[in-house]
Amino acid sequence: MNELGIWLVGTLFFIVRYALIAGLFYGVFYVWREKKFLATKIQQKVPTRGQINSEILYSLSTLVIYGLGIWLFLFWIQNGKTKLYGNIGDYGVLYFLCSIVIMIVLHDTYFYWTHRLIHHRSIFKYVHLTHHRFSNPTPWAAFAFHPFEAIISLGIIPIILFLIPYHQWALIIFITFLTVYNAIIHLGYPIPYLTLSTYQNTGNDHNLHHRGVGANYGLYFNIWDKLMGTYRKFDEDW
Repeated sequence: MNELGIWLVGTLFFIVRYALIAGLFYGVFYVWREKKFLATKIQQKVPTRGQINSEILYSLSTLVIYGLGIWLFLFWIQNGKTKLYGNIGDYGVLYFLCSIVIMIVLHDTYFYWTHRLIHHRSIFKYVHLTHHRFSNPTPWAAFAFHPFEAIISLGIIPIILFLIPYHQWALIIFITFLTVYNAIIHLGYPIPYLTLSTYQNTGNDHNLHHRGVGANYGLYFNIWDKLMGTYRKFDEDW
């Protein structure tokens, strides 16, 4: 397959996965059972069709950029520059599972600090403001980034490729989990039974961040926020 074909297939895969995951959450909470769940919505105002269309368009542009990144990643892999291994048995099932957890922890750290960076007053209005325009987000906003922010967010992948031994399926599971969790924290609804720990970043926490509160920069966890004094507990009065 030539480079154009690789980009097209990779981009299509990203788009289909995004559409299925974000579409499932949106379909359940905003269409099928909207009347049932509306009373529990974090912000009672229902997003406009124009906002949702913008969320989708920005997310699609991000996924196109992610597709372009595949070229570089495949070049590294094909030239033996990464720590890819071919058989799960090489490191065992336990390491395979642990490697996914390691990816999540690495990503949460990377996300927290790059997120803090693009919130700096000299950068925010040029880059991250695009994402914050969706102050009442839906799951379609999960990847609604300025192109430069999309490139920054993609930076976690080479860190994983070069830093830890990984199996291709561990990477696929991690990226799928990333997509699901990103949709959940942008859902606009709390899902209490998915909150398993006080150290977990929730939809309530992230929704508060979207409303302009200078806090809650984490993705999966709030550990870095609590360590750095940037955690703000969600309150119904916000």
